[in-house]
Amino acid sequence: MLFTFCILAVFTSEVFTTDFGLLNQEHYDVYNAEAIYNQFYEKYGAQYNKEKTDHRLNVFKENLKKINKWNRESDSARFGVNQFTDLTFEEITRTYLGVRGNVSTNDAVLYTPKGLKGPESLDYRQHGYVTPVKNQGQCGSCYAFGAIGDVEGQYAKLHQTQAISLSEQQVVDCDSHSFGCSGGWPHWVFQALVGEGGSMRQEHYPYEAVQGQCRSDRSKIAVRVTGGYELKITSEDALKDALLQYGPLAIATYVGNQFFYYQGGVFNPTDCTEWGHALLLVGYGNDGMNDYWLIKNSWDTTWGEQGYMRLAMGQKACGIGAYVAHSIVA
Repeated sequence: MLFTFCILAVFTSEVFTTDFGLLNQEHYDVYNAEAIYNQFYEKYGAQYNKEKTDHRLNVFKENLKKINKWNRESDSARFGVNQFTDLTFEEITRTYLGVRGNVSTNDAVLYTPKGLKGPESLDYRQHGYVTPVKNQGQCGSCYAFGAIGDVEGQYAKLHQTQAISLSEQQVVDCDSHSFGCSGGWPHWVFQALVGEGGSMRQEHYPYEAVQGQCRSDRSKIAVRVTGGYELKITSEDALKDALLQYGPLAIATYVGNQFFYYQGGVFNPTDCTEWGHALLLVGYGNDGMNDYWLIKNSWDTTWGEQGYMRLAMGQKACGIGAYVAHSIVA
């Protein structure tokens, strides 16, 4: 009986497992774009409510050409097909970028470096201060994911415990300072959470990728948030010092077309001109040739290196340090 089950399990696995090999290439055959597009649609169509049209195929084909060009020109990063490849740059920025307005520095608190001497490399995931990669979906809520990632990290670091997954949907629904799926700022989120009493667990207020009625429940607050503010960072050395001092930090950067199709390696961009996308800074390191920042995104594990980016350090790449925020938890 057990042997029969094993045979059936192997057989059904082989029948229903799809090989998406055409999506994972260093160079895409544009003349075979329709076959690549069909695999793309099979992988991402249902999850992202995509429509299979000639227009989308043409956009997809043009993006393949760009990806091929970037891969030829880059010696440290790789680019590839992901959930964005049938969208134009304007469509992506309109839907997924959730930090609105100019870089906010009027109320920022100047960070004075403490002269901390950290290790040669740092990865707060290894300390347990970072929750698994999440997916903001088709909602401009990156500000909520950056802010909640900061709160998760601050709490874990303060209490020397494993990070617990907190609710971004609570922010999208209840933060009256921000604009739901149309953007906001992480430091606004911290202020809102102070008023809410803190942050609920993800399991008690799951993510829906749309703004709805606020259902915050003070009896289910998992982490009490007592404050938070924007930090004015004057250099990348100061940013590293703040990362060592506080733990994972909410940040926002400029992005460009290359950013959306990043697949791995150290990203040294040439086109980061569009403000702004919120992320979580979780570490730094060196790959033997390049110093980099380690950044957690909220575009699922299909983007980047399982949801992470290594961004070139020392060149203000994508304006890193232009916006940094830090929460205070109890």
